[in-house]
Amino acid sequence: MLQVDNAKIESYKKYLTEKSRPPSKGGNTKALHSHVLYINGEKYSFFALGSQQWVFKSDIVSFKYEVKGPYKNIITETLITIDKSGNQVVRGNRGFKSQLRTANARMPVSRREMNS
Repeated sequence: MLQVDNAKIESYKKYLTEKSRPPSKGGNTKALHSHVLYINGEKYSFFALGSQQWVFKSDIVSFKYEVKGPYKNIITETLITIDKSGNQVVRGNRGFKSQLRTANARMPVSRREMNS
């Protein structure tokens, strides 16, 4: 396991990895997202529920990661975020769900209209 200590991030991006759902059906707030951090030109990533940001640009981060092929996967339990005031903060949805969403969203029409 490798480690990054007291680093500032260059950018932070989030990508939806599960099937999308309309807001009327609960939306994507608990859907699995890929979170990608860029630090010193290197790309580090992890999967987490929701699109809530775990790190802001003004924060300092420390974490452990493992290399699997071309990917540097952050171990989320080790992610420590320190805000601009010097306080350790916990951000993002750190929960989990046992089953991922695989069904496509249906059109908002009745079955009769859909079949014709």
